[in-house]
Amino acid sequence: MSATGAIDLASQATFAEAIQDALRQTAPSVVVDLAGVTFLASPGLAVLVEAQEQSMRADKDLQVAVGNEIVAHALELTGLGQVLSLVPDVETALGH
Repeated sequence: MSATGAIDLASQATFAEAIQDALRQTAPSVVVDLAGVTFLASPGLAVLVEAQEQSMRADKDLQVAVGNEIVAHALELTGLGQVLSLVPDVETALGH
């Protein structure tokens, strides 16, 4: 699944729902593509952490395709790179 624009309090529920929909699919892994994200606030970061926890409970692999410096910086500042499975882009996540 991919996200675009700002992920903040206003878009948190939509972002969470999209990830939940992806996790409910039968695929063994989910890639969250954040290349189009222009702003990543703490509500969006919280959604990613919750999604990681849910994917572990469901025995699914969740990868976050960072895609740009805005997202990379937010994840670096918060230390979530130690919690989430980060890849530079979707192609890397898919093994291409």
